[in-house]
Amino acid sequence: MNRDAHDRAREVLSARDEVTPAEQNWVQQHLAECAQCRQFAQEVQEVVRALRAVPFIAKADVVRSTQMRVRLRARELRNRGERLWLVWISCAFVSAFALISNALVWEAFAWAGSWAHVPDMVWQLGFAMFWIAPTIAASFLFLAHGTHFADRNGGARG
Repeated sequence: MNRDAHDRAREVLSARDEVTPAEQNWVQQHLAECAQCRQFAQEVQEVVRALRAVPFIAKADVVRSTQMRVRLRARELRNRGERLWLVWISCAFVSAFALISNALVWEAFAWAGSWAHVPDMVWQLGFAMFWIAPTIAASFLFLAHGTHFADRNGGARG
């Protein structure tokens, strides 16, 4: 056996959690042929067993602190889940209302267009502008609000 194969086998044996199935097969074949690496594998297993046998005792204040943090995190996650549930319900109601109201507004624009004898393209463009205008206005307001804060806080604008 060449030295590289032994080094590779030792690396694979030392990194058990990050080993691919192909590497596992290769190292098993290598261990069947190489007594030196087989001895190394047994020593690694003994060290792992010895480390697992050592009891770990934490101080009481560390245990209490850890338990408190785990409980706080569990409470955070529970509250987050409840808030997300409310967000999903709100989104469902907003979507349903948007579908219904858009259909009614479309019909109103169609009626107004036919009543005023306006071409279909004109009243449809009016509907699109009616639908998009609040978003554009809000974008400008948010942009102006952001630059106001950047000026007030001494931030540099691009």
